[in-house]
Amino acid sequence: MAFEQPSAAVLTEGHATPRKASVTVIGAGAFGTAVGVSLARGGHAVTLCCRTEEQASAINAEGENRNYFPGHALPNTVSATSRLEPALSADVVCLAFPAKQMDDYVARFERDLPPDAIVINLVKGLHDQTFTFAGLFAQRLPGVRYVALKGPTFARPLFNAEWSGLTCGTSSESARQVVQDLFRGLPVDLDHCASAEAVDAVSAIKNVYAVVLGLVASMGLTENTTFLLISRIVKEISIILRRLGYDSSALLCHCGLGDTLLTGLCDTSRNRTLGFMMGKGIPIDPNRSGFLAEGSRAVTTLHRRAGGPDTPLLEAVQEILAGHAQPISILAILGGRA
Repeated sequence: MAFEQPSAAVLTEGHATPRKASVTVIGAGAFGTAVGVSLARGGHAVTLCCRTEEQASAINAEGENRNYFPGHALPNTVSATSRLEPALSADVVCLAFPAKQMDDYVARFERDLPPDAIVINLVKGLHDQTFTFAGLFAQRLPGVRYVALKGPTFARPLFNAEWSGLTCGTSSESARQVVQDLFRGLPVDLDHCASAEAVDAVSAIKNVYAVVLGLVASMGLTENTTFLLISRIVKEISIILRRLGYDSSALLCHCGLGDTLLTGLCDTSRNRTLGFMMGKGIPIDPNRSGFLAEGSRAVTTLHRRAGGPDTPLLEAVQEILAGHAQPISILAILGGRA
């Protein structure tokens, strides 16, 4: 199906009437598909960029992404491709692939992405050199208008058009306006943080503390103890954000407290599951599971960057992950006096 190319006004500040945009979502997994479908419901032309031609052809032929949402028809303004280069000419490019693939994609963006493109990053994770993906883009693609779009949002409820919250992290007012226009009229509550780095950071840091809450769940502790630890978690995340030089007010956005609680308290959360497995003594082989490797790496990376005496939960989860302590050691941090 051919789509009318939207006016360039969609990318400018202060336009009176929002225009419909062309959007490429790189990554046709559950979350990439859910975001793409949500934007298509808003009238935007969405291209899902798939890893393989087989997946793209199946989506186009069947009108659904049966790998993730079988039996659910996609809007007719959603198409799929496996060809990245032409897809990068869209008004907006969304990133929804595994964090470990970021360096490979950035190398291709340096060659093929328009220098002033709007990039909306949905990927949550840490980078070995720059820590945040915002820092990576600032270093490698400084002209790109980068948006960190993160929040307490699982794929299936978003796909089902249930109300969800996202934080738009960007210092670019024009990019912020575009994001607002993209989601206008959709069941998505947007808040804003002017620091994309802070949004990237808190959305990755909370994964570590979701592991902590998984450990807590494995011990069958009462609500009193669980929520006592949650209050300590909030304090530690704030300390870490300030230590790393990021805006700690991001913790009050959807990407902060909301995402921390969603990821730490929901049984479908992968990082909570990692903590639960650790707490139950289930052997963890990172070579067999990507999410276990990512969660383990996040703990190690954050501990190396920001660990200290005033982050005892981070210290404890690092020791437990390394096999140097038992889950019950988390409780040793309690009993502080005012």
